[in-house]
Amino acid sequence: MSRLVEELLQEGLLEEGPAAPSPLGRPPTLLRLRPRARMALGAEVGVEGTVLVALDWQGQVAWSKEWAHAPEEDLHARIQRLLLEVRPHLQDALGLGITLPGVVAGRRLLLAPNLGWREVDLSPHLAALPLPVALENDAKASALSEVFLHGEQNLAYVVLSTGLGVGVVAEGRLLRGATGAFGEVGHWLGERVSPCRCGRRGCLEVALGLETLVKRYRALGGTASTLEGLLAGARAGEEAALLALRQLGEALGRFLANLAVAYDPARVVVGGRVAELFPFLEAPLRASLEAHAFLEAHRRLPVAPSVYGHLAPAVGGASLFLARFFELGGLWAEGPRRNGGEGYAEVAFGDRYGLGA
Repeated sequence: MSRLVEELLQEGLLEEGPAAPSPLGRPPTLLRLRPRARMALGAEVGVEGTVLVALDWQGQVAWSKEWAHAPEEDLHARIQRLLLEVRPHLQDALGLGITLPGVVAGRRLLLAPNLGWREVDLSPHLAALPLPVALENDAKASALSEVFLHGEQNLAYVVLSTGLGVGVVAEGRLLRGATGAFGEVGHWLGERVSPCRCGRRGCLEVALGLETLVKRYRALGGTASTLEGLLAGARAGEEAALLALRQLGEALGRFLANLAVAYDPARVVVGGRVAELFPFLEAPLRASLEAHAFLEAHRRLPVAPSVYGHLAPAVGGASLFLARFFELGGLWAEGPRRNGGEGYAEVAFGDRYGLGA
């Protein structure tokens, strides 16, 4: 133990606190983690922009930065901009967790319909970066942050923005499925009415997505053309905005009643841009869930917005490395470097949180 403490002190991860009172002999010196001695970086590369955060040991966001994407920017350009923003923070970074709105397997993005990307290998873009990098789906990473930072054991994390996805934790483990597509509930099929960006018709995220919400609001007589305008209207008491949000809340309540049967979570956390709307959605969502629940317990299912708001997917990305640090022995368990010490090989994670090897 003394050797480990010595190493932690040498790395600057521990600091001495005040001496503890002791009735006998020399009072012991208390040691404590320096909360910001190392940071875990997390980034959400989303449809409309990128969010980058730094997370300290205590799960607090030390800083964040956001920027929009030009519509024509491809994944390569977005990743290059992200790496440019990350480079000044390499010295104190444990690693960088990147989250994407699609099906992720290792360093490959299998499919991201709302970005128009399919079968993209990110290894060439990430290999030269001198710190560990991991990729994960945005909803799954957000769910992991609830497990690691808040101790959740059975949870469904719903991300709703342009698309819809769910990260599910069962008995403390993140569920991924055979291909990484577990939780892609936005592509559950309903009535074959509206086309989806995935190429099919009737996907659930078309009905529940926030683009559809704005269209519905306009059809009800609303004048704004953006989600921000709709939200401003709701805060001002605009009838069309309040009605559109009530209808979405009712639809989300029915969706959560189905989700409760499928995954049986103890708690639901709502993230993505819909978290900003939650004060207007909560009452109709709650009434709809209670009306359509299969089990009595599901009628009382706790539903709350993420405490991290729209930063949650990026925080989830950073959580990948905080979880890895504490589970595998910290800085002494880093993955092997590539030839010549440039860049990192595939990051190895432990299995406690269902991250796999």
